[in-house]
Parts: sequence; structure tokens; C-alpha cells
Amino acid sequence: MTSTENLLTGLNPAQSEAVTHAGGPLLVVAGAGSGKTRVLTRRIAYLMSARHVAPYQILAITFTNKAAGEMKARVGELVGPVAQSMWVSTFHSACVRILRQEAMRLGYSNSFSIYDSADSLRLITIVAKELNLDAKRYPARQFQSMISNAKNELMGPQDYVNAVSNQFEQVVADVYSIYQQRLARANAMDFDDLILKTVEVLQRFPEAKARFRSRFRHVLVDEYQDTNHAQYILVKELVGNDGEGIPPAELCVVGDADQSIYGFRGATIRNILQFEVDYPNATTVLLEQNYRSTQNILTAANAVITKNVSRKEKNLWTDSGSGALLTGYIAENEHDEARFIAEEIRQLQRDEKSQPGDTAIFYRTNAQSRVFEEVFMRSALPYKVVGGLRFYERREVKDLLAYLRVLANLEDEISLRRIINVPKRGIGDTSLDYIDQFARENGISFWQGLLRASQAQGLPGRAAQAIQDFTSMISALNVLVEAKTRPSVIVEAALEQSGLLKELADST
Repeated sequence: MTSTENLLTGLNPAQSEAVTHAGGPLLVVAGAGSGKTRVLTRRIAYLMSARHVAPYQILAITFTNKAAGEMKARVGELVGPVAQSMWVSTFHSACVRILRQEAMRLGYSNSFSIYDSADSLRLITIVAKELNLDAKRYPARQFQSMISNAKNELMGPQDYVNAVSNQFEQVVADVYSIYQQRLARANAMDFDDLILKTVEVLQRFPEAKARFRSRFRHVLVDEYQDTNHAQYILVKELVGNDGEGIPPAELCVVGDADQSIYGFRGATIRNILQFEVDYPNATTVLLEQNYRSTQNILTAANAVITKNVSRKEKNLWTDSGSGALLTGYIAENEHDEARFIAEEIRQLQRDEKSQPGDTAIFYRTNAQSRVFEEVFMRSALPYKVVGGLRFYERREVKDLLAYLRVLANLEDEISLRRIINVPKRGIGDTSLDYIDQFARENGISFWQGLLRASQAQGLPGRAAQAIQDFTSMISALNVLVEAKTRPSVIVEAALEQSGLLKELADST
């Protein structure tokens, strides 16, 4: 483990203050490029090294899995293997870990499924169809957005009904209510439920809250300016207060209102601007020294951001020198803009200052890349668009994952609907409508409806037989899960018995 003295080596005075602070809540206002990740990792290491905090008593929250992985790795370099005992994760990952232990209190099994945005949209589409809503007048995506916003405000279906003020909101309330019923029947939660349900557990079950409050004595939150109301309440519940019989956890939040980018999904900079109101005994540390840019860049950035009305006053500075002057170009249109940039890249190449691969172009929306691509192709400039379809978003990967999700949770309706005719088995949407209607009439789940397909009125005999073959195959594979067979063996069996492997082999 790195010595306490070495943990403070190379830190500026403000960074050192943030790392060594003890006692009440701490707000670290970290300007862009001011070394906030270094401060967070050193603070965690300092807690263990100098203050002898056990790693399992630390909960660190970041906004992406990548950031969480990097933070854990950097702390590991400082303190060694004990870092593995810490919880360093996103809000959603931390909530999943809590709910895997506590979901039974809310009527779920601990093997509940987690629906991503596409799964959620598909289920909402099914609900809207069930309510005979016109898809053009009532787009499923709009329902999805409004339900997500409600959950980010910790509003359940009944809360939403109570707040209805017009006819459209009443329709949303109806969809929301049935959507939640279908999720519960499928033993599934969507992404927003993960935080909402965790808050529900902590607020409704004092013994569960006491267990996590006793464990997590230090809570650290990165990118606090991007937290929404649900995440804000979750942090408050985990930190606690003096009146609960357990001393409050020591809270450290890091953020910068100037860098808030998630307002479109419910994030509110109020959380960071009002931190000292929420926690009157809080200490605030400003990280203003920038290690990333030259002074000319910072001066321009400061001049722009000071126009913001809601912000904590700070002034970024650097000792890296003035640097090159900024170039501003006001283009006539997007084509002129792309041509100007292409020529700039060519000029840098001619001046032997850089190659095309040394230049990065940032744009606001993916659609804006098209004009640049057209101009670069005409100019014979090599380029690469970063992004594209990620591995877990590929159709064949999502198909296999859906099989595995069903094997872990047979009630997962959306995953069942995805795989029941993949590969093709002659089970179409009309057949599934018969099953869905039969299940609703008999008050049973979609999976139970599939098991009793032969009793569904109107279902053709051939489809009923195909469904029986499918449920037999799934039930046989499920035995492997119940026998706690190695995951790799289950994956191989699912690929083979489902026909997915043959379909993939035939397509190559």
C-alpha cells in the first residue's frame, strides 16, 4: 500500500485539501482538466491508508462503467488487491447489487430481468396496442419518455394518476399503470426502476436501510451535477442523518455546474448548486488549476461560461503558458464548414505539423458526420467515424442474451417474445396475440400462457405444436440453470439446441 506521504505527492494545495478532508460533507467543485479523477482516487486510497477505513465501507459512484473500471484500477495501483472489496460502480450497477439481495421484499425474485431501452419500448408498444391506442397519435417513444421522466422524479403510477391535469396525461397514466403491471408479471425492471425500487426498499424497510447504512461509511459521487432527483434521494438515503441511530456516512461529491450535459434526461444542477443548503455543515473546495489546456483556451472558455446564470463562480487557470491563438471561422453553411476543416487538415499535412489521423473533429449530433464524410471522400482524406454498433447491440448477441435471460427468468415476457421465433419456427405475431389474450383472460403470465398454448382458442394446431416444442426446449435448458451448471456450458447448450448456432453458420 502506498504511504500516506506519497499519496499527497504532486497534488496542489486545493487537491490536497480535498483528499485529506475529514468530518462533514465535502463538495469538490472541479473545473475541466483540474485533476478530479486523481483527487477521487487519492482520497479513496487516503481513507484506507491514513484513516484506516475498510475497503468494504466505501461506496464510490461514477456515471459510466468505463469510469468505474478506471477508478477501481487506479485505486488498486495505490492500495493493492484490497481495492476489490470496494463498491466502485455506476448508480444503476450499485442498485442492481442492492436489489439482487432485497428485491424479494417488493415481490420480485432475485433473478429479475433488466429491460434496456429497446425492451422497454417494445413492452410499451404492446401495452398501447392492448389499449387500442393509435400509434401515430400516441407514439410509444413519447410514452416511454414521459414514464422515464416520472420515474426520475420518483413518481409511481398512482402518483402520476394523482398529478394528471389533462386528457393526454390520463392516457399516459393508463399506459404507465399497465406497463408496470406487465413488468411485475414478467419479474422485470427497466433501467429507471433500478433506482426507484432501491429508494423504495431503503424508505419502506428500515432494517434493509440500516444494513447498508452500517456498511457504507463513506459515499463518494462523481459528476454530481448530472444527478437527477431519484439519484439525489438515493444518495441522501444511503448517507442518512443524525436522527436514525447510525451516524451519517461521510459524503464527498465532485462536480461542476458548468459541465452539466444531462438536463434532457432529468439531471438538475440544483443538486450541486444547493449542496450547502442540503448539508449546512459542508465544506467546499474549488479545483481551478487546469492541467489540460493552455491559457488562451481557458480564457475563451471562461468568457463563454460566465454568461451562464446558474453556476458556482470559479476561474480556471494554468501555468502551461498562453499557447497558440484560437481560430474562429463562421461558415456560410455546413458544406462550407466541412470544406474549411478539410483544407485546414491538408495545410497541417503540407506544413508537416500533423497527419490526418492526428486530428479529431467533434460534432453535436451523429447526423452531422454525413457532410464531413462526403467532403473527405471527395478530397481523398482518410477518416474514421468513431462509434457505430457496439458488440452487445449486434442482433445475434442480443438474441443469445435474450435466451440466457429467459433461462434465468422464465417470466421475462419481452425476451420470450424476442426468441420464440428465432430461428424461424412458424410462430408469428398473430399466434402470440392469441396467447396474450388467453393469458390475460386467465390471469396468468405470458410464459404460463405458452405452456397452456393448446387451450388457447383460435390458435392453429401447427402453431400450438411449435410453441410446445419451444417451451419443452426452454424447460430442458432451464434444468441446467437450476443444477447450477457452468455458464459456458449453458451458453453452448443454448446455442446448439435453439438452432442459433446453425443459423449463424449457415449465414456465413
